[in-house]
Amino acid sequence: MLDKKEFDLWADGYDKTVGISDEENTYPFAGYKKVLGFIFQTIMKTENAIVLDIGFGTGTLTTKLYEQGCSIYGQDFSSRMIELASEKMPNAHLYQGDFSKELVE
Repeated sequence: MLDKKEFDLWADGYDKTVGISDEENTYPFAGYKKVLGFIFQTIMKTENAIVLDIGFGTGTLTTKLYEQGCSIYGQDFSSRMIELASEKMPNAHLYQGDFSKELVE
């Protein structure tokens, strides 16, 4: 598993890597868009949903939910991923921390 520093380094190219893997149907992101679409549709059944996303990365899913009026809370351990997600969702509540140890309060 990658550590915080490796995710920070990967952050700027993360979305492109995920997209290529999904399009080519290869590990580790085969089916990524399909899964995110299912999650999005499920959450959108609840008006004004409050969403907690653990390991939100660059905010691919949470940004779409944010744009639809959902309140977004999230925790990720990569400071660079949080920076990128925060640019897309300035009013989201995004926290840095290693969720394998605990959730940030």
